[in-house]
Amino acid sequence: MTTNANKYLKIFEALAKQIWSGKYVANQQLPSENELAKTYHVSRITSKRALQELANIGLVERRQGSGTFIRSGFKRHQRTNQVLLVIPFDEAGLGDYLTGIKSVLRQQQQELTVIENRSFSLDQMSKITTQYDGVIFYPQDLANELTKINSILFEHFPFVLIDQTAPGLPVPSVVADNVQGGYLATNTLVQMGHRQIAFLSQTGLTRALNSSVAQRYFGYLQALAEHDLTGATTPQTAYTLTENNFTALLPYIKQQQLSAIVCENDTLAIRLLKYFKQNNFPIPNQISIIGFDNISKAATSKPQLSTIAQNFTDIGRQAAQLLQQRITNPYEPKIEKATVPVELVSRQSVNVQSSPLN
Repeated sequence: MTTNANKYLKIFEALAKQIWSGKYVANQQLPSENELAKTYHVSRITSKRALQELANIGLVERRQGSGTFIRSGFKRHQRTNQVLLVIPFDEAGLGDYLTGIKSVLRQQQQELTVIENRSFSLDQMSKITTQYDGVIFYPQDLANELTKINSILFEHFPFVLIDQTAPGLPVPSVVADNVQGGYLATNTLVQMGHRQIAFLSQTGLTRALNSSVAQRYFGYLQALAEHDLTGATTPQTAYTLTENNFTALLPYIKQQQLSAIVCENDTLAIRLLKYFKQNNFPIPNQISIIGFDNISKAATSKPQLSTIAQNFTDIGRQAAQLLQQRITNPYEPKIEKATVPVELVSRQSVNVQSSPLN
C-alpha cells in the first residue's frame, strides 16, 4: 500500500535527482506546491513536505510569497573519483589513517592523493575543486590556515578535518578523544600512587587552546582536580621545561618532588627517555612517563613507553565516510563532529610509586 510518506519521498527524490542532474540551476524556481500536487496526484500537504525537506538539506530556499528556488550559490562539482589528503608532514610520520581512509574509498572506486600542507595553497583552489571530489585536511596550524579553510567553505567543496575541530565553522571533523586521553594517562598514574604529576608540552598551550595538545592538558587538569591534587603544571611551565634540551627539568623535578610525567605525545616522551638515560636518571625507578599516540617507536624504546593509543584507522575511516556524505550533498547544513575513544597501552615506563623523591 502506498503511504503518504512514500508519496512525499517520491517527490523529494525526483526533485533532488533533477537538481543534481543539472535540470535546475542556481536561483531557478521549482514547481509550486499546487503544481507538484497535481503532477504527482497528492495533497498539497504532501508536496509542501517534499519541498521543505529539500530546504532542510540546503538545496533550495523557501521564499514566502514567491515560491521555492534553487539556492543562490548552488554549483555542481563534476565527479573525478579522486580524493585529496593534506597532512602537515610526510607519510612516514603519519598514524595509520590511510588504511581507514582507503577502505572507504575502495568501496566508492576512488583514489587517494597525499600532499603536505605547504603544497596546499589558495592559488591551487580552482585546480583542487576540479581535480578532486573532496579534501580530508589535517591542520598544521589551524589558526593560520583558516583562510584556506574559508575559501573551501565558500566554494561549498566537500571538506573534512581530522585531528582538530573548528568551533563555529561549518566543517565536519573527526578527532581522538584527547580530553579522555589526558585524563586516562593522569588517572592511571594517580591510581598507581603518584601524587606529584607534571605535564610537558612542545606546543605553546596558551596560543592554541583548541589544539589536540591543549585538550590533553585539560584532561590532565580534570584528573588532578577529581582527586583533589594540587601542583598542576601551568601551561607556560609545561612548555618552558621542554626548551633548551630540558635544562630546567631536573631541578624542577627535585623541587616539586615529581614522581610522574604526562607528555603531549610519544615523540616528546622518547626524547625525554633519552635525556634521562644520559643523566643517569633511571626510568621508571625515579620517575614514570606516559606518552600519547602509540607510534611504532613507543614499543621499541628503552624502556618501552607506556602511552595513550589513538585508533588512527578508525579516525581515517570515519573521516572518509563523512567526506562521502559531503560529496553526496556539500550543502547539507548538519555538520557532523565525531570523537573516537582512546585507550591506555601499558608498558615499562610506568610503575607504582612507593615514596617521593628526596
